[in-house]
Amino acid sequence: METTHKHRDGISKLTLLIAVLVIILVAVIVVSALQNAKKATPGTGTTTGPSTLATGYVVRPFSASDLNGRIVDNSFFAKQRLTMVNIWGTFCGPCIREMPDLAQLPAAFSATDFAILGIIADTPDAANETTARQLTASAGVTYTNVIPDHSIMYDMLADVSVVPTTFFVDHTGTVVGSVLTGSHTKAEWMSIIQGVFAALPTGP
Repeated sequence: METTHKHRDGISKLTLLIAVLVIILVAVIVVSALQNAKKATPGTGTTTGPSTLATGYVVRPFSASDLNGRIVDNSFFAKQRLTMVNIWGTFCGPCIREMPDLAQLPAAFSATDFAILGIIADTPDAANETTARQLTASAGVTYTNVIPDHSIMYDMLADVSVVPTTFFVDHTGTVVGSVLTGSHTKAEWMSIIQGVFAALPTGP
């Protein structure tokens, strides 16, 4: 009888061990599948570049409201060869100080070549949105500034720890050049932008 109990205990332990191993294996497979799904473009099976904000990163689909209530999405990038994305906050002194210089940049380029998209990092928040409208108006800003939606907040801004953070996106929505932190003067931005343009492919 004792031998039978021991045998049964052994079988139970072996069964439990097998069950644990199966659960671990399933968990590994699921995590791997989720990671691959995040990297893939829906319906294409192709990768979308780095999963963190860097050269080659493809901006994930978003649909955000600008400060005037208009919806802005990824089609914004297709309208010009290069988009400067400036992530800023209403609490950020350097962001506010460089804003008048940023406001002058679009006039230096053709509308089909260059645009700026501002992302207000400390919104959505009613008080901060009001402050953002006041700040952009005072700086003479006419370029688009958006309130982050879920996609921007949890994909793009997840990799941003400092404001201002600025990067450049080509007409396909792909990040080109370096991701830059800190504010710059108009002359410095002009030099940086021209350098990014020089590195872009000459074709459509």
